[in-house]
Amino acid sequence: MGDFFYYFCRELFLLPLRPFSRAHYGGMELVPKTGPALLLSNHISHFDPPFMTAQFPRVIHFMADKPLLEIPVLGKMMEAGHVFPIDRTKNDRGALRTAMARLKAGNIVGIFPEKGIRHGKTAVLGGAELPIGTASLWKMMDVPVIPMVIIGTDQLYALKNHPRRPRIFVRVGNILPPDKNASREELRDRIAAVWRELFEAMKRDYDIRPEEFSQSAQQRWGQFPPPD
Repeated sequence: MGDFFYYFCRELFLLPLRPFSRAHYGGMELVPKTGPALLLSNHISHFDPPFMTAQFPRVIHFMADKPLLEIPVLGKMMEAGHVFPIDRTKNDRGALRTAMARLKAGNIVGIFPEKGIRHGKTAVLGGAELPIGTASLWKMMDVPVIPMVIIGTDQLYALKNHPRRPRIFVRVGNILPPDKNASREELRDRIAAVWRELFEAMKRDYDIRPEEFSQSAQQRWGQFPPPD
């Protein structure tokens, strides 16, 4: 079936989201047309992957939490759409081997290096330190990194926001070349630095308001006050 289920899942998830959002994209022309690469993005909500893929010019092989792929029917569709699982309860060497195999086959592998949804001070964009695991994979595979920042999808958690069609921003930054001579720590810091540079540029270019910055689903639902 090739990439059929990849595009089918993308459109299936985007169908109910497009009427209630205004998405802005940038930097897609920077994506390498061929060859392996790691796509590394921040992660602020469950709505991120559809918007990440909407205008991305190549197929992304996503690494996703194992429970998502255990959902009946949907999980099988996601697997057919090139999504593969990682068990975050342990050191999942199987997921690492799968990622390496997909890269060796010339694909783009998409990873959320923060190890889950993060917002505010728990996120790299809020000042937290990036876990080093993905930098280790980057060093081992010696492939380019495509940095991406996404802002605004968490607003869709609150139904009250849908009528105003909240703004969503997705931008790709300059490609980071591989560097076998750099330490894992240096590579980790390069990823975090380019994310923060992208974030600052996006805030300036789109005049992003504080209320559009990432919040948890509970904060969007009004169960907790928004961060300062």
